[in-house]
Amino acid sequence: MLFALAASVVVASLSLIGALFLGTSISTERLHRTILPGAVGIFLGVIFFELVPETIEASELWGPVAILFGFLGFYLLSHYLDTYHHHHHHTTDHDDCAHGGARRLLIGDAVHNFADGIVIATGFLVNPVVGLLTTVGIALHEIPQEIAEYGILRSLGYSAKKALSRNFLSATTVVLGVLVTYLFGEALHEYIFVLTGIAAGNLLYIATADLIPELRHSHREHFTRTFITTLIGVVLIGGIIITSHELMGHEEHSEETEIH
Repeated sequence: MLFALAASVVVASLSLIGALFLGTSISTERLHRTILPGAVGIFLGVIFFELVPETIEASELWGPVAILFGFLGFYLLSHYLDTYHHHHHHTTDHDDCAHGGARRLLIGDAVHNFADGIVIATGFLVNPVVGLLTTVGIALHEIPQEIAEYGILRSLGYSAKKALSRNFLSATTVVLGVLVTYLFGEALHEYIFVLTGIAAGNLLYIATADLIPELRHSHREHFTRTFITTLIGVVLIGGIIITSHELMGHEEHSEETEIH
């Protein structure tokens, strides 16, 4: 649990990164093109090499239902919270919409980060390596998003201090997500496949309905580069997960041999 909490604190701290990058020569577009394909690769690797097999192995009937529920649930959530991800957010009437737009932005971000906390904790419950990889993927995804959100709050009239504090406050729900998941995950250990299924559905939605369309729309001219980066991410993460499983299996076999 301590590792998951530490990981969630690191992710929450990324909300402060906007003040560091905004106004520098590093553009959000370049960050998108550089790190989002890596996030997609990490997510797909974790989904298909760990979370989906783990979920279906635990329950061939209800496992797929949990995955589908996770995907459709976050699809529905993203519809009603249109600020779930807002890489390209525009306001038409600053005076009338500033406060409402900022409120929706922060509420949507809080819900999104709470979901990230569930995914991080679920990863660590399954396998510490999976938890770490999931955290890295989420962190890569969060960096350009947090920069954009900070910029939006500033454009809506928030002072630098207020934008930073409000954005950080909404990001701390990732820690709450970890705590809630461990509370119920340990109490209902035999139903942990429900959490892994929901986590798989969530990451699948983010990768396929959010990040990939964003890359296709904003960086079409760099498709080959972004695709290769995604592919490298999938292969690398798949290799790490498979290797970790083999090592864990070898250790368990050695322990059983020593007992006998």
